Amino acid sequence: MKENLELERSDLVVDRDMEVGCDIGHEVTAYLETWFDVDKKFGLHINDEEDTWLNLYAKYNPFADTLRLECEISRDSGSEYFDYEPTAAESQLIKDMVTERIQSEYGQTPQEFCNEFYGDSPEMGGLT
Repeated sequence: MKENLELERSDLVVDRDMEVGCDIGHEVTAYLETWFDVDKKFGLHINDEEDTWLNLYAKYNPFADTLRLECEISRDSGSEYFDYEPTAAESQLIKDMVTERIQSEYGQTPQEFCNEFYGDSPEMGGLT
């Protein structure tokens, strides 16, 4: 992580298992492994809590070229959620990393990956 707390490539790993959102079929959801101090980055205080961790999900729409990051603090007693607005550089980095993972795992572009789930229609199974 940079001095200004901006994420770098070495801070994240994109998990190989991804999903396409069932609402419009244009959003890839990818789990991001966090290899950085989440307390420092997000102003949390969970590192010292036993059985507590942060799940970070990228929601990438390759058709609109947008990215949202959803964070889940997971505890034995339940979960809390918040969104994180990435900087422009972080957003581009994560979109690039998701694209690279889709290409290496599935041999597709993110758009092709989404279209494979829904074909020409985002309705599941062609149902309207």
